[in-house]
Amino acid sequence: MSPLTALNRKVWLKGRALCVRKRSFYMWLNFVFNRVDEGRIEEFGPDRVAAEWVLRCGGGVKFKHLDKWMWNYNAIPDGPKGKLMLEGINAKGVSITTGGLQHLVGLEYLKQLNMNGCKYITDTSKLLPVRESLEKLDMGNCVAISNITPLNEMTKLIQLNLINTPRIKQREEAIAALQRAIPGCVIEK
Repeated sequence: MSPLTALNRKVWLKGRALCVRKRSFYMWLNFVFNRVDEGRIEEFGPDRVAAEWVLRCGGGVKFKHLDKWMWNYNAIPDGPKGKLMLEGINAKGVSITTGGLQHLVGLEYLKQLNMNGCKYITDTSKLLPVRESLEKLDMGNCVAISNITPLNEMTKLIQLNLINTPRIKQREEAIAALQRAIPGCVIEK
């Protein structure tokens, strides 16, 4: 091996190690941003804490009785526990994780959830806490999802996007079963 080739290999390996360190830092950061703080939920309520989670990760939220979407963490209105009612979450392309979906527990008014492009979502059963209210769900480009059968319980859905979800097991059969379970839902596949 020539000295130049050995030097190139050493530089390449050093750069590769740096990429791995950066990646593990960002995975740790994703874990921190998606962690559920039960004490905070008890103090401020699930709607406010879920909104903080989405905004902290880079998404947007819509509260009932407020006209527009909110994208600024510092703009969340103050008020007593239970005053805020989270109606919409736009987490398109942000780094929410399956563990972070635990923030959906206790949300009674959530009608719209956009998770398009969320590559760290793997388990659709974590969406079941909002099955009584959720009407629109966008899971397009969620490439890690493999099982959509838990969505059969989401009988309030009227719109579902499953475009570019290639890992769904027995895709056509699973979508057909979903269409039978929720006949009023328009499924984009």
